Amino acid sequence: MKREDMIQKLKQAAPVVTLVIFTDDMGCEFLAVVPDGVIYSIPGMLLSYSGGEWPPNLWENKTEEEYTELWKIFLLDETWEVTAWEHLSDEEIEKWFKEVTYQNPLS
Repeated sequence: MKREDMIQKLKQAAPVVTLVIFTDDMGCEFLAVVPDGVIYSIPGMLLSYSGGEWPPNLWENKTEEEYTELWKIFLLDETWEVTAWEHLSDEEIEKWFKEVTYQNPLS
């Protein structure tokens, strides 16, 4: 599959969290694909956003629709540093494509 095709399918699947990491000193970090590119985990990335907590812990008693909307708002927030598709190598694009496809098969 060509690079452009993989990027287009990733954009269609976005936003997608691929990994959540917890550390005792810096709270949670995550990796995600968003329409504009990729969010890489950075130590302490949630400290100023949510005090280091993974936000879904705060989203209790929500319907599935509300929960899905909260995820979209969270991942598309301008707080996150996004690495644009054009700054990723072919190998990185392929890795992300495989990761997202593994978690949620793309058509």
